[in-house]
Amino acid sequence: MTPEELNKFELEIELSLPEDYKAHMLKYNGGTPLSYYFYFGEPEDGIRLSYFFSIEYGALLVEKQDYLPKMHISIGKTETGYLSMSLDEENFGAIYVYYSEVELELIATSFTEFLNGLIDYSDDFENQ
Repeated sequence: MTPEELNKFELEIELSLPEDYKAHMLKYNGGTPLSYYFYFGEPEDGIRLSYFFSIEYGALLVEKQDYLPKMHISIGKTETGYLSMSLDEENFGAIYVYYSEVELELIATSFTEFLNGLIDYSDDFENQ
């Protein structure tokens, strides 16, 4: 993905994206973890990341969903739900997990915090 495509996306959604998320998208345009066992939190009660949606060139694109709060975009998929990002002033860049069209649960105050909180549990699962 190019900076021009990213800028076009921001113009289309009429919102600005956080710098850490833009840097990730410019490098990976979404992405899938290197391991099936990447969790935010412990495997028993954590969130297993499936993938991040792309902005360009993919079937599953980052988008504004009608059922999300006005200033949220859907950015990825977990094993049992989805990830959204707040783009409002109060919680700019915060990451939420949602399992229904109504409830959002704050899990990280920024995209960087979310990425840094991911743990690969491959060794734990593959050695069972």
